[in-house]
Amino acid sequence: MNLVYSILWFDDDSEFFDSIDLDPIKEEIASWGFIPKIDPVFSAGAFNSHVPFDKYDLIVVDFRLEGMPEGDAFIAKVREHDVYTEIIFYSANPASDLWQSISKRKLEGIFVTNKSGIPQKIIRVARQSVRKVLDLENMRGIVMSEVGDLDALLEMIFIRAMDGIPQNKKDDVFKRFHENADKQAKDFQEALSEFQANPSIEALLKLCDSDKRWQNFMRVKSHHALLKEKNYGDYSKEILWPRNCLAHGVPARQGDGTCVFRFRDKEFNFNDDIGRSLRQKILEYKAAFTEIAESLKQV
Repeated sequence: MNLVYSILWFDDDSEFFDSIDLDPIKEEIASWGFIPKIDPVFSAGAFNSHVPFDKYDLIVVDFRLEGMPEGDAFIAKVREHDVYTEIIFYSANPASDLWQSISKRKLEGIFVTNKSGIPQKIIRVARQSVRKVLDLENMRGIVMSEVGDLDALLEMIFIRAMDGIPQNKKDDVFKRFHENADKQAKDFQEALSEFQANPSIEALLKLCDSDKRWQNFMRVKSHHALLKEKNYGDYSKEILWPRNCLAHGVPARQGDGTCVFRFRDKEFNFNDDIGRSLRQKILEYKAAFTEIAESLKQV
C-alpha cells in the first residue's frame, strides 16, 4: 500500500451515488494520513475494465446487480477467491436479508450493509484494512518509498531553481555544497575532487543522499526569489530523521506494543499516533514540493 487509499464504487444508479455525502469518508481517511481516492463506475464495462481490481484497496458494490450477468460474474469471481480486495455489498433491504443472499451464494470474507449505512461501513472497513497493513515492517517500507518520491521532487526543484539564478549564485551553491560534503564524506574524496575541478548540477546530484538534497534546496533557496517567498518546516527533523531511524535503526518492542528505535546513539519512539503524524507530514511536504516544482516550471 502507498499513501493513497483507493475505492472502486459500482452502482448503475448515478443519481443515488451523487446523493451520498462523501466528505465524511474522505475526511476520515485523510485523518489517518492517506489520500482518499473514490472512483465511481456506473456500467459493467467500466467496472470490468479494472479487473483484477488489484489497484484498489476497497470495492463497494450494489448487490442488486446480482440478478444481472455482470453481477453474477463478479459474485462468481468473489466465490472462487479470484478477488483479493476488501468488498462491501449493499442493498436497500435490511442487512439481515442481504446476509441470507450472501450465505446462499457461499461468499466469504465480505462485508454487507444497507444503503443508509454505507458511509459508516466504508469507514469501519477501511480503518480495519489500513490497520492490517500498517504494522511496523509495512510502515518502514511506506516511509522509505515516499521519501524516495520526495527526493525526486527535491531534485526537480533544485534543477529548475538553479536554472533560474545567475551564474555567480550557482557558483556560491556549488562552493558551499563542496565545503559541507568535504567535511562529511572523506570516503568519496576522489569524486568530490572531480566535482570541484568541473562542477555541474548533474555531478553534484550524483554525490547526494536525501539529507544533501535538502541542504541543496536550502542553499539555492537563499538565491531564488520564488523560493524565498515560501516558509518551510524542518524537513530534516520531521521526515529524514524518522525515515533514517525506521530504515536503519534497531527496533526494541516495548510492553505497551510500541517500538523504540536506536540509531546513532539516539532513540526514536514509534507508535500508531507517530506513524499517522508522519504520514500526514509526508503528504504535506509532497504537496508543497509538487507546488514548488510546478511553479518553477512556469518561470
